[in-house]
Amino acid sequence: MPLPFSRTLRSFAAALSLVLVGGVISLPQVATAAEGTGDATPAAAVAAAPADAAGWTTLFRDDFDGPAGAPIGAQWEHEVGTWGTGAVDRTTDSTANVFLDGSGALNIRALRDASGAWTSGRVITADKSFSAPAGGRLLMTASVRLPAIADPTGYWGAFWALGRDANGMIDWPRTGEVDMLEAVNGTPQVIQTLHCDLADGGACNEPYGITSGLQECAACLNDFHTYSALIDRTTPGAERMEFFVDGVTTHVVEEAQIGEDAWNAAMPNDFFLILNLAIGGGLPNGVCGCDSAAAPKTSGGTMSIANVAVYQSGAPVVPVPTITGTAAVGTTLVADSGRTEQVTYQWRADGTAVSGATGASLIVPSGLVGKRITVTTASLSGKNVTTSLPTDPVVAGTLGAVTPTVSGTAKLGSTLTATPGSWTPSPVNLTYRWKADGVDIAGATSKTLKVSTTQVGKRITVTVTGTKTGYATAQRTSAPTATVVR
Repeated sequence: MPLPFSRTLRSFAAALSLVLVGGVISLPQVATAAEGTGDATPAAAVAAAPADAAGWTTLFRDDFDGPAGAPIGAQWEHEVGTWGTGAVDRTTDSTANVFLDGSGALNIRALRDASGAWTSGRVITADKSFSAPAGGRLLMTASVRLPAIADPTGYWGAFWALGRDANGMIDWPRTGEVDMLEAVNGTPQVIQTLHCDLADGGACNEPYGITSGLQECAACLNDFHTYSALIDRTTPGAERMEFFVDGVTTHVVEEAQIGEDAWNAAMPNDFFLILNLAIGGGLPNGVCGCDSAAAPKTSGGTMSIANVAVYQSGAPVVPVPTITGTAAVGTTLVADSGRTEQVTYQWRADGTAVSGATGASLIVPSGLVGKRITVTTASLSGKNVTTSLPTDPVVAGTLGAVTPTVSGTAKLGSTLTATPGSWTPSPVNLTYRWKADGVDIAGATSKTLKVSTTQVGKRITVTVTGTKTGYATAQRTSAPTATVVR
C-alpha cells in the first residue's frame, strides 16, 4: 500500500495488465531453504509462527489475546485520518473499527454510516526497529483472514512494512516498502511487492514496485492464511527478498535486479509493520477498471489477524545483563550489561518502568516491596535490547538503628533525657517508651522523663522505636541508669 501514486488510474490498470500478461501468476510449489546457516528454513519459521523456531530470535509477537471488544494492545499505535492512496475511509482508534474478537484475533472492520461516510482502522507497531543484520535475515509474518462479504468491490486489506533511514525518517520509496499482502475487491487473488529507489520509475519501477502481480489464491478467501516476507542478507552482493504464502515461496526479488545502491538504501533499514483495511483507492480501481469507492459494497467487512511475528537470524549475540545486590528497600542494585559498548538502562518493577531509573544502579525505593526488579539494556541506537532475569521479590529495608543513651541524674524529681542517635535513612519516625526495672511507666512516651516516687529504688531505661515506609520496624533500648535515689 504505497504512498500517493503519481500516475493516473488508467495507466495503473494498463501497467497491472502487462504484469499479469507477463506470466507471474504461477507459483513455485516448494519453499527455498537457506544453506549452511544452521537455522531453520524460512518456511519452518513461518510454520512455527508465532512460536520460536530454531536459529531465530523473536523480535516481536502478538497473539491478540484478550476479551471480546477490547482495544488493541500497547505493542501497536493507531494512525488516524485519511491517506494518500485515494482511499475514501477515515481510519479511527475506535473499538468499532479495531478490536479484539475474544477468540485470539484482531479485527479491523470497515463501516459506512447513515450519510455514506466510511470509517476503518490502520495500526502500526510501536517498535520501529526491525532490521536484517549484515550476514543475517529478517522474517515478517502474519496470519490473516480476508473480509468475506456479499459486495466487496473497493475493499483493500493489507499487511505491509515501511523502512526508516538512519535518522528515523521515511523517504518513500527509497527507504523501502514491503507488501506481504494486498488483496482488493474480494477477488481470489493476492499481491506481494517491494517498493524502492525513486518515486517515479527508478530501479523498482515505481509507483508499481517489483510486484508479483495478482497471484491466484482461491484458498486465501477461506479462513486464516500466513503471509510473509524474508529479507535475506546472508550472502554479500547476492542478497534477496523472498515472499511466502503459507510457507510456500511466491515471489523473489534479487539484489542484482535493482542494483547495489537502491538495495542498500532500503534493505539494511529499520522497519515497522502496518495492518489496515481501506475502502477504495488506486489499487482497487486499477484492478476493477472502475471507481471502486463508488461501487455498491457491504458495510461491516472485517479483516481478522490471528497473529503477527517478526524473527531475526544471524544477529550479533547480545549478552543478557545481570544484577548484583540484595532486592531490599534502600539497598543499591548494580547492573552489568556484559558489553564493551555504551548502553542505556531502564529499571523495571514487575515489568513496569521505574520513573527516572535509567542509570547503571538503582537504590530500591520503598514503593517496590513485593515486586521483582529487572533491568533492560540497549545500544545507544536503541537496538540490541535485552532484559535481565528478575530478582527475588523486594523485601522491606533494614533501618540503621542506634542504641539510645540516657542523660541526667537518677534521682527523685530530676529529669532524664533520651538521646536516640542518628537513625538512617533519614528521616525516621522515632517514638519513646520509658521503663522502670523493665516495666512500662504509665504515660512515659516523650523524649524526657521526670523521675517520680514510684521509680525510687529502680533502674530506668528508654526504648526507642523507629518506623519508615518500606522498612522493617526496629527497636533499641538504652543501658539502665543507676538505681533511683531520693
